[in-house]
Amino acid sequence: MTVSNALFNEAQVIKDTNSALEDIQETLALSLVDSLKDGDHITTPTVINMLKDLEDMQLKYYDRLEDNENTQGALENQEQSGDEETAK
Repeated sequence: MTVSNALFNEAQVIKDTNSALEDIQETLALSLVDSLKDGDHITTPTVINMLKDLEDMQLKYYDRLEDNENTQGALENQEQSGDEETAK
């Protein structure tokens, strides 16, 4: 497996993880709304903290995805430079 294939696979895993985190956030947000409607304010801070934690996780994954894409771009540039030098 080449480095670029590994990076592509990692990017896909990151995107899938972010999608799952978004689903969890939506579920928690709906749960928060339901608990507020029911007048249950005991769980509200807990749910809000969970939503914040999920958002922090997503931001870390987005940073990781950006690093991954930058590395892929650098590898592609390196390969192109190598091809140009070989052609000379």
